[in-house]
Amino acid sequence: MTEGLKKLIPGYDSLHIGERRERARARRQSKDVNFMLVTLDSCRYDTYCDAKTPTLDAFGPWMLAYSPATYTYAAHQSFFVGILPDVAEPVPYYNRFTRQLIGLLEVGETPVKKSTYFTVVSDRDAVDGFRRAGFQTIGTGAMNWFRQSSLTGSFQRFKFLTDAEDQIDYYLRELDPAKPFFGFINFGETHDPFQFRGKTNLCPVRIQARQMSWPPVQSGPVGRDHDAYWHQVEAMEFLDKQIGRLFASIPQNTIVVVCGDHGECLGEDGFWGHGIGHPKVFEVPLAIFRLDGRPIGDSA
Repeated sequence: MTEGLKKLIPGYDSLHIGERRERARARRQSKDVNFMLVTLDSCRYDTYCDAKTPTLDAFGPWMLAYSPATYTYAAHQSFFVGILPDVAEPVPYYNRFTRQLIGLLEVGETPVKKSTYFTVVSDRDAVDGFRRAGFQTIGTGAMNWFRQSSLTGSFQRFKFLTDAEDQIDYYLRELDPAKPFFGFINFGETHDPFQFRGKTNLCPVRIQARQMSWPPVQSGPVGRDHDAYWHQVEAMEFLDKQIGRLFASIPQNTIVVVCGDHGECLGEDGFWGHGIGHPKVFEVPLAIFRLDGRPIGDSA
């Protein structure tokens, strides 16, 4: 079989030598760093910019990025194989074509993965790859999609929780800070209806694509002029306070990715919600940083 492939595929030998080298590199990688992915469900880039977020603003930089998908399930399937939102500028880790943060050896984008900061080996996803490499894999998600094992099955421990404070409490209970980890939290407060613990002023409308009229026609206040915009701003400000407690409680040698999983249309061009191919649905905030302020570095 192998001899036949060598004849059929030019460069077969060099391809597999390269794969073996990548596997060896993955085994040699230092595990003195942790990874944490935090997603702000449905968070638009412009609402993040208008929110007062002193905790998150202390890290960064924060950049306008473009999600690989328009709704929660598809976006997180991409994130879990190392394909994060991309910025247009050639900034390492923020733009995976410049340098990717997490590479998946068995599958994925072969030409891109060779320049990754940290490589994991799995024929399933990066979460499984971290587990195989000896990392704890702990997660919690707020959206109904996280009731599906196709999103959560690679985690050693995962719990569906809809309240940010409960999610952080769960995560910190499950985490052994003395061992390396890949952690994940999907916060739902920035998703319609923008509710959070202690909030008393309800958003007056639901922001859902299923309630759109077809063909879409723009009418009335949209975007920043719509009430829902400021409800998402308020939810983002609430999350900023909660995230401060999370970051203070986990090891500081942790590389953190914080991003929106997708954006949200608020009436622009007659479009509402997400799961639709409008530019506002792809625009999300993105920051990648180490909690201790050190540069991520050139090698892991």
